[in-house]
Amino acid sequence: MQSYIRILVLAVLIGIHILQPARADESTEDPFRPFPDQLAPSLFNEVQDKYEFGIRGEEKALYYYVLKHLGETSLKVQKQAAQFNLQQRRAELKTFRDHPQLKLPLFADIFKNSSRYKGRLVTLTGRVRKLIHYPAEKNEYGITTLYEAWLFTDDSQQNPTVVICTEVPKALEAGLPQGTDVIDHVTVTGYLFKMYVYNAQDTTRVAPLILSQQLEWSPQAVDAKGSQFFSVLLAGGLIALIGGVAFAMWKASQKDQQLREKRAQTDQGQVSFDQLDAKTDSKPTTTRPAPTISETIKPAPTKPAHTPEPKSDDQKPE
Repeated sequence: MQSYIRILVLAVLIGIHILQPARADESTEDPFRPFPDQLAPSLFNEVQDKYEFGIRGEEKALYYYVLKHLGETSLKVQKQAAQFNLQQRRAELKTFRDHPQLKLPLFADIFKNSSRYKGRLVTLTGRVRKLIHYPAEKNEYGITTLYEAWLFTDDSQQNPTVVICTEVPKALEAGLPQGTDVIDHVTVTGYLFKMYVYNAQDTTRVAPLILSQQLEWSPQAVDAKGSQFFSVLLAGGLIALIGGVAFAMWKASQKDQQLREKRAQTDQGQVSFDQLDAKTDSKPTTTRPAPTISETIKPAPTKPAHTPEPKSDDQKPE
């Protein structure tokens, strides 16, 4: 009996020893092991990309299940998993593996390699230019309202990411703030569900469709800092303008005073025209008679008459 128990204990110990490496290998091979709350990408294998009518009927159960799962998962854990996935992707690309300082253009990579990201958590930050809400279809998870946001990142140019979520900040529940057609500093963390077809003005286009728990909008810190800087800049410019005007007026007054003093000094050394006229009138005037015609016209000098030379006695007539 004792030998049987010893053999049984030994077998159990051997089994434990064998299973331990297997579990270690499993943890290193499974990239989602550090975040067990992250859904397996294999769940999204049947989701059809670029389907012209949006979400297929057989995809809607998974569509709402993912939204329900996101609502039950910590946003902090979602972001950590998204960051982990991003680091894994960087390790696959030699350029970004060898140059850690380079920023991976995530939108462009998702757009070109959507199969690599499908069913995985990603985090995107950018501007929202469209935000609407509408009733959710009937589902078994109690989701009643969906919010649709069109997000534009720095590397997406004019190509949007369509985001579907169940929560938005209080200020955005009715849509974009009144008088605003875009809001900045919006961050989204969610699963890439599929490449979504939408109608543009000229043709149909494709955009990543992200299912997310909520929109994160944080304009306060940035806007307050920018507003404070603008106020300081405006006040400084106004003070400089007032100082410049005051200095220009002072210089002009100084110049006018100098001109007045110079004119006064000049006037003291000059004789007025009235005085000149008075002096001229006090002197007696003498008039000279006009010259007569005989004085004016003088006789021309007379030329002496030509006197013939006397002939010499030696000259003989011919």
